Amino acid sequence: RALGAGVFEKDPEGGGGLDWDSLAGYDYIKREVEDTIILALKHPEAYDSIARKTRQRFESNRPRAILFEGPPGTGKTLTARIIANRADKPMVHVNVESIMSKWYGESEKKLAQIFEACDELGGAIIFIDEIDALATSRDTGQMHEATRRVLSVVLQRIEGFRGGGQNTLVCATNRRQDLDAALLNRYDLTLRFDLPDPQARAAILARYARHLAPADLRRLAGAPSEGLAARDLKEAAEQAERARAAALLRKEATGETPSFDEYMKCIEKRQHQSSLHQDHHSFSQAQI
Repeated sequence: RALGAGVFEKDPEGGGGLDWDSLAGYDYIKREVEDTIILALKHPEAYDSIARKTRQRFESNRPRAILFEGPPGTGKTLTARIIANRADKPMVHVNVESIMSKWYGESEKKLAQIFEACDELGGAIIFIDEIDALATSRDTGQMHEATRRVLSVVLQRIEGFRGGGQNTLVCATNRRQDLDAALLNRYDLTLRFDLPDPQARAAILARYARHLAPADLRRLAGAPSEGLAARDLKEAAEQAERARAAALLRKEATGETPSFDEYMKCIEKRQHQSSLHQDHHSFSQAQI
């Protein structure tokens, strides 16, 4: 549903029903998020009690501003939704494009309204994807004045978290190197989402091709899918399913499950598309 000025929405999926079994692989991420973020949201008194007994002056050890970094399609958004679901918090997914405005003062006003509306919700997981679009480094000398003002709002809000409140800010980026240094220093926790290794790729493929033998899953998860993200593997599996459905309707195949060769073909196609995208990105960067 639309909130505030209508520039952001409560996440349509709401995290409902999402749990760690929705994210294949990434065991190190799951443990870190569970121990450091989710349990701290569910049982803040346990974490605060320890801090009171160990520190000369009490400061919360619970992370309130978190950065997820890593390539696209590696589960950053999904993890934010899982956090919201497991902590029983509403998740507000900030639409960066809707925030930015050509009118003076409008962008930071919209962002401030988001935080205020979340306060009224009694606390929420505020998720900002592609935070680099809002908070590029001021060191480059290329920061737009409107972007500078929006960054100032983000920094002020993070500082305000330390004084109380129930909101938790989760930001995601695949361009950490472009983020402003002041913002990077404000994050309480940074988690790196790497591309899945062969074991993780096999676990991901098993979610979408459970009829294949373990040995076949390991073959697909080896060199053929090297460098692909979880999203790439999911889309390759979906492509194989659609191709099988079309073949059945045309009576060109029998059996409702794609074969090993069909999955391999779709993974190879996905690899080719990924290579073309990387080449195009490199060319565009060279032009810049």
